Amino acid sequence: MTTVFNSMLPYLFTAGSLSYIWLAVMVARLTPDRKVPTICYFLILIGCWLAGTTFEYNTTSASLFGIGRTLTFISAGFLPVVLFAFYLEFSESKRKAWIIAALSMVPLVTVILAATNSTHHLIWTMIESVDGAIRFTRAGEHAWFNLVHAPFAYGVFTIAVIGIASRLPSIATAHRKRVLVLLFCMLMPFLISISESLLHLGRHDFPYTSCAFVALLPLYAWATLGLKFYDFSPLAYRTMFDKVKDPIIVLDKNKCIVSANMPAQQLLGQTENQLIGKELWKDYPEARELLEHVDGDTLRQTVRMRNGRFFELQGAPLDNNEGMIVVCRDVTDRKNAQRALADSEQLIRSLVENSSNGILRFSRDNKDSRNEFRCIFANSAAEDLLQWGEGNLEGVMLNQLELLKPNNLISHFDSSAPRNSSMNYEAQSGRGDDALWLRIIAEPVGVDFAVTLIDITATKNQESRILDDAQRDSLTGVLNRRGFEAVASRLVGDGLTGAVVYIDLDDFKAVNDRFGHQAGDALLKAFGHRLEFCLRPEDVLARLGGDEFAIMLPGVSIEDARHVAKRLSDTASDPYLLHAREIVCTASVGIAMMPTTGADLWMLIAAADRSMYEVKAGNRGDAANETEWDSAAG
Repeated sequence: MTTVFNSMLPYLFTAGSLSYIWLAVMVARLTPDRKVPTICYFLILIGCWLAGTTFEYNTTSASLFGIGRTLTFISAGFLPVVLFAFYLEFSESKRKAWIIAALSMVPLVTVILAATNSTHHLIWTMIESVDGAIRFTRAGEHAWFNLVHAPFAYGVFTIAVIGIASRLPSIATAHRKRVLVLLFCMLMPFLISISESLLHLGRHDFPYTSCAFVALLPLYAWATLGLKFYDFSPLAYRTMFDKVKDPIIVLDKNKCIVSANMPAQQLLGQTENQLIGKELWKDYPEARELLEHVDGDTLRQTVRMRNGRFFELQGAPLDNNEGMIVVCRDVTDRKNAQRALADSEQLIRSLVENSSNGILRFSRDNKDSRNEFRCIFANSAAEDLLQWGEGNLEGVMLNQLELLKPNNLISHFDSSAPRNSSMNYEAQSGRGDDALWLRIIAEPVGVDFAVTLIDITATKNQESRILDDAQRDSLTGVLNRRGFEAVASRLVGDGLTGAVVYIDLDDFKAVNDRFGHQAGDALLKAFGHRLEFCLRPEDVLARLGGDEFAIMLPGVSIEDARHVAKRLSDTASDPYLLHAREIVCTASVGIAMMPTTGADLWMLIAAADRSMYEVKAGNRGDAANETEWDSAAG
């Protein structure tokens, strides 16, 4: 059984060697960017080890044994170097190439000695016994192996394993399992090799380490392909530390710097070696105060650096109070934005407070059972425009401010109504010359709404003056035809009783032709003033055109109308002193009663006009005698 097993071992080692090399090729092909990872070299060296064992196991040929032993020493010498290279990837060493080159010197000398062993026999010796059997000495029987190769290989291997194991806490949790599996695959052959080479356990001619590599082949395949070790990049503490954009500084118990990432070095303007052992920012008492008060809880403080930039320092103690870590975040842009926002808010506040427009904000009073709107802000202009004499408007219920027409606002901004639209309306306080007109603009502001009050009294008065000017005769100052129609039509429409008087000057054309248009205009102006003097405040006087005037006498009887007509005629007959000349010009008057004559203004005017012309045609001295009035009245 033992003979069969020994005869099968070379085939088993050959298959294992090819499998490891195939595994290395697969990993190289699957690696992103076709970059050959360190694990590929490790797998190739294991395959080389098994290939060497195939040549040297149970062979009696010195040539085959020499090839096999050389291949084995290539693997045994460079495997620790490759493992150490893997460890250097964790430490992010900048001298990786020089270190690997230096470590490769001993394995390279060993390989040269193995290849030229026939000339010096420093690596092995062939011994032929008396009975003709051939035996090759073990590597441990020679000084080079014991004094140089073994201490170097096992020492480098041990340092690399310990270094990788110490870096496990800094490896990402997702990657930690891969590294542990790889360490196990490396440690098992390593321990067997020590037992075989240094402790001389087991048969000296049996390849225990090679058998271990064959047995671990499935585990290596699972670690590299199943766990995708080829896609693993050792993200160590230093890498994360330096890649963080914020400056990070680590302090010891004495508040001295023990580590600083690249952004921190750039911030302080010194390298890490120059910073180590120094106190943090002696010139910045704000930072020192922060460091002195960190005790169990994280504290923050903003510091202004010499370059004018602001940094937010966040200090937190390390475990067991072994020191602390300080993270510096550049908040200059945020500070500038906050300052600009504060300036804008101050500007807006100043504009609001000093605005001539009233500005109010209303919000629902959740403490009130009726949930009514209450004023939460009002500038001084709002208090003046609303004529609120009871102090500050803040806290006043909306329905107390009657000038705002609160029902309009409540119905529009009620929670059940759409709130995405504004409203605009006008409100008036007082009458006549003391009237106050406000334009009220209400807009939603979140769940609240704001009201802007604009004093439009001057605009309204100007509009009134423009309208009044448009309805008045520019020469006499009394209403013109349009103004008379607007005012008198309203009185007629209201169904009032009264009279409409139509009057014009007799022989006005002759006066105009004789004395000129200026004298005629002066006559009309004087005539209009005399008519105003004879009327009550509620009577309406208008010049319809030329020398024709119309008067609305509301609430008068027939007798009253005759009396007014007589007084108007007598007043008009008095001499006029125009341009140092005394001019006499009489007037004719016609009357129409309302609503007896008609319910339409122009029907009444037409009737009064006919009555006037009848008087003028009769050449009567009185304004409107009873006979003509009776006929005109029907």
